[in-house]
Amino acid sequence: MTEAVTVVARIHPDPERITDAAAAVRAAVEGIRSEGGCVQYDPHLADDGTIVIVERWASREALAAHNTGAPVQVLRDGLKGLTVAPTEVTVAVEF
Repeated sequence: MTEAVTVVARIHPDPERITDAAAAVRAAVEGIRSEGGCVQYDPHLADDGTIVIVERWASREALAAHNTGAPVQVLRDGLKGLTVAPTEVTVAVEF
């Protein structure tokens, strides 16, 4: 049985560049949502100024393909120079 995977990614934009970072995330969303196995990909701006992305993938294989795919590279390239700390990523499965 293939188990769905939930991911929470927290991006730490430079406080002076939040608008630019949000635009970079928005530019990647459609491509990521169209990837095989993407069930959910929803970015949010948190009260602390971070960008939190809640993701659900149909399987670990779908997540692995996403992590090496072109759509997420659009996100990585768009965020270059706009963050003050590495992105934190938590991967979880239901139990």
